[in-house]
Amino acid sequence: MGVILEDLEQEVKAIHADQNDLNVVGKRIKRIEALAKALGTARYAADLKRDDMLIGKALFAKHPHALIKKIDTSRAEELEGVIAVMTAKDLPGRNGYGILIPDKPVIAEKKVKYQGDPVALVAAVNEEIAKKALDLIEVEYAVLPALDDPREAMKDDAVLIHENHPAADKGNILTEVSLTRGDVDKAFAEADIIIENLYETPMVDHSYLEPDVCIAEPDPITGGLLLIAPAQFVHATKRSLAPVFNLPPNKVRVLSPVVGAGYGGKEDSCLDVCSIAGVLALRTKKTVYFELTREEIFRNTGKRHATYIKHRLAATREGKVTAIDVETILDKGAYVSMGGLREPTHAVTQRTVMYAGGAYAIPNARAKSYSVFTNHPYSCAMRGFGAPQAYFAVESQMDELARKLEMDPIELRLKNIVRDGDRTIFGQVMKKSRGLGLEECIAKVKERMEWEKPLERTAGSRKRGRGFSTFLYGTGVPLPFEGASCYATFQTDGTVSIAVSSTEMGQGLLTAFTQIAAETLGVDFDNVVVNISDTDASPDAGPTVASRSTTVVGNAIINGCTQLKNRIMDFASRELKADSRDIDIKEGKVFIVGKPETAVPLGSMVAKAFVNQVPLSATGVWYPPRPTFSGEDGQGDPMHAYAFGAQGVEIEVDTETGEIDIVKFVLACDVGKAINPVNVEQQMEGGAAMGIGWSLMEEIDMSNGVMKNDSFKNYPIPSIKDVPEMDLIIVEHPNELGPFGAKGIGEPPTVPTAPAIRNALYDALGIKFNKIPFTPQRVIEEIKKYENKNS
Repeated sequence: MGVILEDLEQEVKAIHADQNDLNVVGKRIKRIEALAKALGTARYAADLKRDDMLIGKALFAKHPHALIKKIDTSRAEELEGVIAVMTAKDLPGRNGYGILIPDKPVIAEKKVKYQGDPVALVAAVNEEIAKKALDLIEVEYAVLPALDDPREAMKDDAVLIHENHPAADKGNILTEVSLTRGDVDKAFAEADIIIENLYETPMVDHSYLEPDVCIAEPDPITGGLLLIAPAQFVHATKRSLAPVFNLPPNKVRVLSPVVGAGYGGKEDSCLDVCSIAGVLALRTKKTVYFELTREEIFRNTGKRHATYIKHRLAATREGKVTAIDVETILDKGAYVSMGGLREPTHAVTQRTVMYAGGAYAIPNARAKSYSVFTNHPYSCAMRGFGAPQAYFAVESQMDELARKLEMDPIELRLKNIVRDGDRTIFGQVMKKSRGLGLEECIAKVKERMEWEKPLERTAGSRKRGRGFSTFLYGTGVPLPFEGASCYATFQTDGTVSIAVSSTEMGQGLLTAFTQIAAETLGVDFDNVVVNISDTDASPDAGPTVASRSTTVVGNAIINGCTQLKNRIMDFASRELKADSRDIDIKEGKVFIVGKPETAVPLGSMVAKAFVNQVPLSATGVWYPPRPTFSGEDGQGDPMHAYAFGAQGVEIEVDTETGEIDIVKFVLACDVGKAINPVNVEQQMEGGAAMGIGWSLMEEIDMSNGVMKNDSFKNYPIPSIKDVPEMDLIIVEHPNELGPFGAKGIGEPPTVPTAPAIRNALYDALGIKFNKIPFTPQRVIEEIKKYENKNS
């Protein structure tokens, strides 16, 4: 092990040789917004509420699936203090919205498809009156059967949720995504060992603490509308909702202040609240404040897709995986969201087939995923975007294969991982030049876990076990328009303003962008300000999702700043009478390289350039190599780079109570280049904590379309006592296409945790746990089943 690590470290040192002179990037700089958040002075959307605003409320469906026979709003309209009551007939524009397809109604007209469908809206002078008005609205329903299980919903004789959905493939099946590579049937026929299992993963809530709110304010001058809300994609919000308001996009402005976490959910939930607040504001011609209660957030907004996965794996007796055959059924909920459409926007459904083979070079693969409508909350983007579900299955399969072969699970993985020049199951060639640090991640986790040291397995009711898992995870979204733009501006004193439409939601984006701009321009960190999330102040940088911002938007910032730097250096070359190729800017000074006595304060040079008609603003852009993914066979190059990682855990499980304690937790991630190591560690820690919640406790309980646990009273999330001390390892194998070598890291840490814990549980008890979460009740049930079967 020591020799392997030593060789890897020498290789990495050579890769980083040209990055030794970085002044800002790679440094542990304090988060820009940290103090304001700690003091409570950071202003979130709800903090902008004023007393003169009307209060909006929505009457949501009483039943998860029903025809609307009659609505009577007359008593609500007569209530003093009520300014407006709206039903579907009162909407100003299109009654439908969505980032991919406008299939979600602002107000349900003829039918409700889940509990979160509004049937009427109210605007009143205060919250008390608005609530009373809702109680006065009478709705007559004809109840229809509610579909909970997508496996039942996809049958030919199942009741239709959408009679004429514009994107559905067949019946309640929204879409089917397939991947084929090699000769799968031949590989299984010739296999020495076949592993076959069924896996289930639950629907879970994003559990962001900031509520979903919107302030909608009509513009009396332009006739337009301002929407202030926590959003992960302000430009898409504008595009999606302009037709709802019957306004051109240039009359809709979306502004997102600092956001209190999103995890993918606020890509969609902002549309839910903005559509309601917006139509009420246009109706009343007054500013409207609309906020979902916590119970409404649980019942109405998007969730992680629940999945049912059949996974078959073929291998040789030497441990080489030769084929996989995987079928995944996803619970889409009532509407599309990011669930998947036909090529090229397969979204979450696409990722489940992409990652069905994990981080392994498997020559033969067949994977098919179905996204199926149910009467549940719509399933949407959530940290990992389909990858956690796929990796739970494939990494569990790898561990079972290792047990069958009586082979060390790490040794088995090293026999199969992708290396330079290998192809993934979706056909993309892995390149060392894009960062390929998986082997180093595995080696370092193995070392920190003291894997070769015999595990001290306790006696009595408390049993110990160890588990391991790996991952690869793409940076960005595999869509043809992937890319980003920004504005970069020199002020005349040499300070810098960057305008991007990305969202700061706790991930440290403001700080990372500031570091990238400062490093590129050669200015102090404190002399850069990044302005965010305003459609009127910045061009489209794409969504703040998919672990893409630091890399994709960071490259756009470099492009804009490089344009500015070149202009100033070109001007300075004339002022200093030198070749522009000999001019540089560092530490806020412009100088001739090798002649420090020529140094001039940057502010002076910029001011002089301004009066000499040198433009001080530039539009930065960056597009990765065009993503591809075939709708025929699932082959292509969907992302330009991939993060890699490995995780090891050691657990202790009490066989009398079913409780699981994580006693050792090691996570290594290849991030390309850590722009700010503090940010990276926080992302690793937060993502892993979310993975622990998904593994051990979180699960939405639905019955006949009704949510049974719609608050934090009965939906537990990890607290400080549930999260162990984490040993976090940053591995850096630079991505030649990333800013200073960076790759995405926001989502990957969530991916490996569940299978690592599952494999540790298997190691401790010798019992397969193929359904998460591993709650104490489920652990005890599986132990009893095992004992009864073997008694």
